[in-house]
Parts: sequence; C-alpha cells; structure tokens
Amino acid sequence: MELMCVLAIVSVMASMSWSSIVGIVSGNRLTNNAYELSGLIQQARTTALTEHTYVWLGFYSFTQNGAPALMVTSLAENSGQASILPSTSSLPNSNFQLTSQSVILKNVSIASVTNYTSPALPGLDVADNTDVGSQAYSFPMSVPGTSNATFNNVIVFGPDGQTYLPTSTGALGSNPVLCVGIGLNSSPGTANHLHTAAVQIHGLSGQVSVFQQ
Repeated sequence: MELMCVLAIVSVMASMSWSSIVGIVSGNRLTNNAYELSGLIQQARTTALTEHTYVWLGFYSFTQNGAPALMVTSLAENSGQASILPSTSSLPNSNFQLTSQSVILKNVSIASVTNYTSPALPGLDVADNTDVGSQAYSFPMSVPGTSNATFNNVIVFGPDGQTYLPTSTGALGSNPVLCVGIGLNSSPGTANHLHTAAVQIHGLSGQVSVFQQ
C-alpha cells in the first residue's frame, strides 16, 4: 500500500513537471536558433561590406518531419550592382553566387515582431520596426532535397552595410530601412509555454540584436 501511494505521488509530480520540461527545452532551442540566425545575418552583411556588393538574404519556411523549419540562404551579386533577382529561373546563375551553404533552423517559424507587444520583449524597438514579412518580393532557388523552394522573406545588404527590404518588383529604393525585425516562434509549444524571440537589424548601423522573453 505504501509503495502504491509513493508511485501515485511520483506519477502526479511527473505529469505536472512535464509541461515545464517541454517549455524549457523549447525555449533553449529557440535561443539557439535566434543566435544562429543573428550570426547568419552578420555574416551576410560582412560579405556585402568586404566584397563591396549587394547580398540578398532569403528565408524559406517549410515543414520537416511534421514540424516547422526555416531555411536561410544568401546570394551575392557578382557585378556589384543592385540588379534584381530573376523571379522565374533557378538560382544561383551567372549574376549571383551563394555566399555559403544554406542553413536550416529546425522547429521554428517566422512571426510578426509587431505582435510582440503583449507580452513585450524587453528592449525590442517596436516603434521603428518593419517586419521582414511586410515585403512582397520572393525568389525561387533549386535546393537539394527540397522542391519548389521559394524564399519569400528577403533582406538585402548594400555595399556600405545598409539594410533594404525589396518591393514587390525587387527594387530596393534609395533609402535603407531604419529597423528590420524577424520574429521567431518555437515549436512544439503549448499555450502555457509559448516562447518567442526576435532578431532585429538596425538599418544604418548594421547592429544585430537578439531579444527573448
């Protein structure tokens, strides 16, 4: 009887703590993804500065093994000019080259930074922020093991390190954006353990910051 009581108590405690364990694991995974994304962004900007060209950083959201995933790839323009990526042909081509191998961030999806007001992420600049998903431009690219990869969230870094968001036609315009935000949601998650993070790029200084609850 005493053993049965002990087992019952252990079972109840385990079930109560499981959701907390899931939340901790999910939060740690999201933190790693956010900082890895931050490093990829800084790498793309550094390439634009050192090569004195334009670097296009694209995000492709898809499902991998039943869970959301985010592929990140960057392309540099060989000409050094602000030409527009082709919208129908596979990339890279003679005008563009991959700056590094595409990276997949697992169990994470892009969210809107403007929704991170309740609860707020401490230090996140919501007032000057423009979400990366607010632009309507996309480009396709042939990716091994993935069909119909369309990178529909795009950031462009100029030769001087400025940050641009292309228009629906791929034009960059003459003025860089003040602040670009990339919201991230973890998966799997529960209503009681929803983890969010944001990576924010200051368009003029190029500073990349990570914010998390």
